[in-house]
Amino acid sequence: MSRPTLASHALVLVLAVALAGAAPTLAAAQSLWMQRDADHTVAFEFLRPNLDGVDSDVLSGAFFLSGRAALSPRVALVGELPYVSHSSSTDGTDFLGNPIHVEVSSSTIGNPYVGMEARLGNGPAFLELGARPPLASDEEFEAFVTGFVSDVTRFGTFLPDAASIQAAINLREITPSKLVYRLRLCPTVLIPTGDNNGDTELFAGYSFQIGYHGTVARVGGGMSGAALVTEDSGNLGSRTRNQLEIHADFLPGAIRPGLDLHIPLGTEAELVPVVVGVNVSWTK
Repeated sequence: MSRPTLASHALVLVLAVALAGAAPTLAAAQSLWMQRDADHTVAFEFLRPNLDGVDSDVLSGAFFLSGRAALSPRVALVGELPYVSHSSSTDGTDFLGNPIHVEVSSSTIGNPYVGMEARLGNGPAFLELGARPPLASDEEFEAFVTGFVSDVTRFGTFLPDAASIQAAINLREITPSKLVYRLRLCPTVLIPTGDNNGDTELFAGYSFQIGYHGTVARVGGGMSGAALVTEDSGNLGSRTRNQLEIHADFLPGAIRPGLDLHIPLGTEAELVPVVVGVNVSWTK
């Protein structure tokens, strides 16, 4: 297709922010590391992108409240409530050369996720199917950018006027030696809504994780990405966002605190060198 689309507009906005530097006009489903060793899980996450050249407040980032409830040994319901807040300040001068101090504040709820998981047989494979209705505000640009760069795997969470539907196939196993691995392939359809005149787009997502799943500590690393398939500008690599991930959570009980680190790759790394996060989960 030849004209700009919903997804390409979003990528252009992110690149525009990178070029703007410290200008005052800045902004998938659940976490791939959600606990699955119990029937019920509730998790809270905070991801804070380190926006280059932007003096953001410490709590400027994306918040996620997620849940997973097993209905049977093979089927589980999952959901997520996202929220993003951006707050920053910039010192500069007006057109007369007088010093000025500009503060920017922006926030919005995201597009919530609701879906299900279904295990295939007795092996390591399971399926995901879910959707995000379009609830994110289209008037909170700074918040949108902050949320958009927080997590590649959940790129549709804060896109305004955009619903999404996704399906995924997973292979996940914990070996007798407590080595855990997961491979995930996830096509996502992004559907414009409201006054958005863009085209429906198809993204292809992937994730690979490997780590140690112990009783007291669970530590792992991985790589994830999302490629815009329904576009003919540039090559596939230029239309793909990738990130490296490190996750750790601790304690043997039902409540587990944890840490997250995302490292964007490619051009996006010039805008966001690193995303740091904290999380806490409860399982039963």
